[in-house]
Amino acid sequence: MTAGAETVERSVRLEELQVGELLAEGGEGRVFELPRRPHLVFKCYRQPAPREFLDDLVYWPDLLGDGALVDRVQAATAWPAATVIGSHTVAASGAGVLLPRAPRRFALRHRDGTTRLATLSYLTADPAHRAVAYGLSLPDPVSPERLGLVYALARLLEAFESASPPVGHGDLSTKNVLWSLQRGPEVFVIDCDNCERFDSEGRPLTPAGRRRAMTPNWDDPAVPPGTNPTLASDRYSLALIFLRVVGAANFPIQARQRLGEPVAVDFAVPRGRFGEALLGPGAPLWDLCERGLSMSDPAQRPAASAWVAALEAVLDMLGAAGVMRAVWAAQGGGSPSSGTALRPAEARPRHRGASDVVIRPVLASPRPAPRWTLVPPPAPVAPWRRPQAVTVAGIGRSGSGAVMAGPAPAGFSPAGLVSAGSASAGSSAVAGGPVAGTRISAQAWAYLMQASSWWAAFHRHTILALWTAGHRGQGLRHLALCVLLDVMVALVGLFVVGMIVSPILGI
Repeated sequence: MTAGAETVERSVRLEELQVGELLAEGGEGRVFELPRRPHLVFKCYRQPAPREFLDDLVYWPDLLGDGALVDRVQAATAWPAATVIGSHTVAASGAGVLLPRAPRRFALRHRDGTTRLATLSYLTADPAHRAVAYGLSLPDPVSPERLGLVYALARLLEAFESASPPVGHGDLSTKNVLWSLQRGPEVFVIDCDNCERFDSEGRPLTPAGRRRAMTPNWDDPAVPPGTNPTLASDRYSLALIFLRVVGAANFPIQARQRLGEPVAVDFAVPRGRFGEALLGPGAPLWDLCERGLSMSDPAQRPAASAWVAALEAVLDMLGAAGVMRAVWAAQGGGSPSSGTALRPAEARPRHRGASDVVIRPVLASPRPAPRWTLVPPPAPVAPWRRPQAVTVAGIGRSGSGAVMAGPAPAGFSPAGLVSAGSASAGSSAVAGGPVAGTRISAQAWAYLMQASSWWAAFHRHTILALWTAGHRGQGLRHLALCVLLDVMVALVGLFVVGMIVSPILGI
């Protein structure tokens, strides 16, 4: 098997590896970096795993037959590259596996300077909220980029299902599916050493008793407690990811499904040709999503190839063929699917009464953004006058500036920023005379609050790193920076206090 440009042996001994720093730790094992092989990581199991099972996973891509499918799997997954045999491990067991490391493009940099893996959690909430929390610019809901990410995942699952034997991941959750838009829509699925191979009847090929992890809020409610996910569970996950990623919302439905209750979801689509025509009530994507989430007969959930054909039809009608080509290029090449999908104009009405899941597309209501205009600042207030509290209903700037709400601190005035939509009270106050308590400008206050927020976030991150195994080295480096920063802030503070107090004391 190849990883990058280097050939990796299918089986290596632990003493042959130079194991580096601990990267992550979980219930199943620990993940270490490999300084001599930076494109790989070593996952060491707490309890040795059956070597036959690990070897079968390592060799499984060879059974795909089609070289294009092999490239697709290797480009979009951290598929096990080699079995690691420990010196104190019995011959029939493996100490761990070598896994491809996620490329740097599958990471996001927050406003505070920290870098995190780009998991699906960033895409399952309002992009405006993520922008405020982390300073990230994310694609709009129901956009070609989001559809392209689901398309990339559907093509990967198509490869999983077309193999002999087929493979099921079983835990396609927010923590195991990474994404990137740097080269176009891409996905990178991790934790693939937990995959399961199935026979033609859908039965697992590994010995009974092997437990597979499932992430809460992403698991298949059709799987009974205490049992493992099936091939149909990946199809449920694909439909759920479409709902949450394309819709940019959480859509908590599993609790109701476990109780046997019917589920109806209102899915907001944008106004305009794309939202109204391509994602209208008769669009085939809604039928695929309903059947994929259905609990009535999990075996009848649509295959990944049906999603591939339907998403290609939608992207083609949208004029976003470049998104498809970018997905193909990222996954080692490709061409339009051989499957057929009804276009929206040809789609037949759905029989909603027979389904336990109903997806209702509704037009999204636009939210008017507040607009602010700059007005001249008021005259300064005499220092002996007592400042009055000023209540600010909303302060902001055009664009993506800081936003504050609630009572303003004493000595602060919103003069200079007046809402264009409600200029009566604010404008009269400014035009009629000075506002009491003006000490600093709104812009200076916004910068001060932003700096304070960054300072607090940096200290929190440092403390978290110091308490997290595998990150203590980074935490110590950040601690040194924190100490240096705090000393500098203290010196500046003492200088400012000295400048204020010295005239009073006559120094």
